[in-house]
Amino acid sequence: MTCNEARELIGADPESMTPELQAHLSDCADCQSFRKEMLALNARIRRALEIDWRKMGAQPAPPTPVQAPPATASPPPASLRPDNSNVVPFARPERAPVPKNTRPRFMAFAASLVGALLVGLTLWLSRPPESLAAEIVEHVEGEPNSWSATRPVGTEELEAVLRKSGVKLGAGMQPVVYASACWFRGHFVPHFVVRTQDGPVTVMILKNETVPAAQQFSESGYSGLLVPARTGSVAVLSRSPMALEKPASEVVRALQSST
Repeated sequence: MTCNEARELIGADPESMTPELQAHLSDCADCQSFRKEMLALNARIRRALEIDWRKMGAQPAPPTPVQAPPATASPPPASLRPDNSNVVPFARPERAPVPKNTRPRFMAFAASLVGALLVGLTLWLSRPPESLAAEIVEHVEGEPNSWSATRPVGTEELEAVLRKSGVKLGAGMQPVVYASACWFRGHFVPHFVVRTQDGPVTVMILKNETVPAAQQFSESGYSGLLVPARTGSVAVLSRSPMALEKPASEVVRALQSST
């Protein structure tokens, strides 16, 4: 089971657990953390929607019926009977209809609506932002020669790219063989190619783009990984199947050690 599959299951129902999901969580700390966040979010939603239905749905108690006086054995004599000839009958005013209490029904509808929105939001968060992934791949495809670079970039050239993009890097990254400050989504971002044991990897440091958690994507033959960083996020791409977690973590550590 992949992380995307695991997070789709968690997003649909964080409290359910299948054997496959349990096996995946035993080896994936990130998905364990994601499930804890979803469980906590569910608990907060439940607390916000807790309503005393019994109290809100209670109707006023019906009036106690007036018991008629017991019948006498024989009617009183005529002389003792009251003279009702001048009595004007009293007209009881009509009681206005009592509106039905529709609040519990409305609150139940609101609770179901919030629940549906929560599930949709959770599933959306567990998937990579497709438009961002597509734009990253489209940008990288526009610089095909970057993959063939082999000569390490000089220190001054690399610093110029970082300075133009407003990014600082510490030590820990693999040697950079290509570096460019590229215009992406309204900002200059560092676009690197680093050489790893498994082949070249493209790195883009997206200072102004955030992602809630590490997210894998596959687009136009590229394998990609988006990870959150101290500020913004980091995108790592390869043209062949390979593990991208290590180069991504190296870039994140380099960003964290820059201050």
